[in-house]
Amino acid sequence: MLFSYYTLIYITFSLGLQMIRVKKSAGSITVVIITLLLCGETFAQGTSGYEILRVQTQPRGSALGGSLIADEGFIDGIFYNPAGLAALPQRTASAGYMNYLVDMQSGFATYVDPRQSWGVWGVTLTYTNYGTFEGRDPTGVQLPDFTANDVVLQGVYARPINDKINVGGGVKFIQSDIEDYTARAVALDVGGQYTVTEDKFRVGAGIFNLGATVDAYDEYKDDLPLYYRLGIWGIPEGFPASLSLSVTLYQEYMDNYSLGSIGSNFGDFIGDLYFAAGAEFHPITPVYLRIGYDTIGFDQHVDTQKDVFAGISFGFGVDINVVTLDYGLASYGELGFVQRLGIRSSF
Repeated sequence: MLFSYYTLIYITFSLGLQMIRVKKSAGSITVVIITLLLCGETFAQGTSGYEILRVQTQPRGSALGGSLIADEGFIDGIFYNPAGLAALPQRTASAGYMNYLVDMQSGFATYVDPRQSWGVWGVTLTYTNYGTFEGRDPTGVQLPDFTANDVVLQGVYARPINDKINVGGGVKFIQSDIEDYTARAVALDVGGQYTVTEDKFRVGAGIFNLGATVDAYDEYKDDLPLYYRLGIWGIPEGFPASLSLSVTLYQEYMDNYSLGSIGSNFGDFIGDLYFAAGAEFHPITPVYLRIGYDTIGFDQHVDTQKDVFAGISFGFGVDINVVTLDYGLASYGELGFVQRLGIRSSF
């Protein structure tokens, strides 16, 4: 359910074009087939549009399994929990690139500015390009090439309520283009954090992608991938790394239950949750080492030897004067690895 390129397939059907869209590469066709097999069971349970809103672009966050809901003081918070920006001490800018699956590429640019008098504001722009496709009708007759892309523009605001509590929120404007069709949506993110013990233990929670489609490809307006996330961050006594844990529930799964039925279907309910964990080590002053895992990896199992790696992520960061370079590598099992590279600086 995390794969943004599935949006192309879903949109094609919703448009009723009844055309076969084929990537210009035999290898890419193979990957798409594997992906459909991999995602089939997940999408059978429930679907939504704007799948780009599920995809991680940040190298640091993805290396930590996406478990940063309780993390504070980093520019990454604009993607994982806007409340975490309330502790950002300086103006910070970042940019990054993601070489995604099936030759898809994405990039982002972010700027966050703390103002002591009234809080912290920030803005980020993410662009994803799905490449050039060729179209064929059901009889195999070639149609004109077409392209597809997504753009997400987000503004956020955060502030500390007191020494213990941070709050934040953001507004997203999403535009998705495929061939000559355009869809637009607006979404809200709301998050909060509570520090139990300063620099030792923190709790975070948020609601993400609360919104609606404004302009649809056709008469049907896709739902957004609304989800709820809860997590913790901490540094255990004597442990050489900070640890982060999170649990995520998507609304499309929550629709399967009523409040009274969760107890009787508790096993199924737990199975619909996604858990993520990450550890960040700081062995020497300029270097950070990261490892993470997301249980989305279970959805990527296709009974091959590469299943064992699905959901695992690694990465590192290096401080070079006022600049930090971040790198993340995440496994998607049989689909391969996704690399993310970023640079950030405070000034």
